[in-house]
Amino acid sequence: MRILRGLSIGMLGLACGGIVMAMSVGSEPATAQRACTPNLTASQWSPVMISFDTGSVKISSQDQQKIANAAKLAKDNYIQQICVTGFADKQGDAKMNQLLSQRRADTVAAELRKHGVAQNVLVVNGSGEPGGSAFSGANISSSADRRVEIRFAR
Repeated sequence: MRILRGLSIGMLGLACGGIVMAMSVGSEPATAQRACTPNLTASQWSPVMISFDTGSVKISSQDQQKIANAAKLAKDNYIQQICVTGFADKQGDAKMNQLLSQRRADTVAAELRKHGVAQNVLVVNGSGEPGGSAFSGANISSSADRRVEIRFAR
């Protein structure tokens, strides 16, 4: 949930056993984050990986098709939660990479909404830089780290 202007309070996460509140005063956006609990792991529910170029939030046409397929799969199977998590590699400033990872996640979530996924199904988070390369665990920058993961829960 985004709170854009003035004093606003929002509550989320009642189904998770608690309430998450976000409060914002002024014009800075604030994001209330819900816990994301993907629980579908069969091959058809494997995470969908969307890749990005360094410093970019632009989705390639190939990845746009992956997002369209993920949206259709979710709608056809009555998915209750879609976890959209953005990542950035270790190049550059950690704070900027956190913002970049959130922008990537927001971009993918917007594309899912264009394909009919309801806003209340989406849990969107930026995770910044991973602990190491996504596949090797090494403390290096990797193109695999510049991604958004789409995971599903029922």
